[in-house]
Amino acid sequence: MAFLGSMDIAGSALTAERYRMNVVMQNISNASIPAEKGKEPYRRKQLVFEERPLSFQQTLQNAQNTLDTSKSGGVRVKQVVESNRDFKPVYDPDNPNANAEGYVMYPNVDTTEERVDLLASSNAYSANLTALNVVKATAMKALTIGNS
Repeated sequence: MAFLGSMDIAGSALTAERYRMNVVMQNISNASIPAEKGKEPYRRKQLVFEERPLSFQQTLQNAQNTLDTSKSGGVRVKQVVESNRDFKPVYDPDNPNANAEGYVMYPNVDTTEERVDLLASSNAYSANLTALNVVKATAMKALTIGNS
């Protein structure tokens, strides 16, 4: 059914955005933790999304119903990548984690950028939830029309 496919796509987007929010929150929570002496600080993580391939059953149904091959199976997380931006050196010679020059290295996380990412992810989550609710309401309306 078309309704189920739409719900599946919106559901996959909800899952991906929830995972994105978790990664952003992890970045924010580690942003102020300095590196231990001789170790690297936390590296900012980002998600890479990709189109989720259609299942064999979905591909077969699409081939029977239409010649349109642009159908999507939704979205999924392809991988989590670490940022290669430089760490933030802070001069604090009294800190036990300071290097020989007196600098303590902090994560390469910009909390302002993370808040923007969190807002974007939250908005995308809300939009997909709205789409899911519209599809659900349309399906329910179709069921009531059929009973009339």
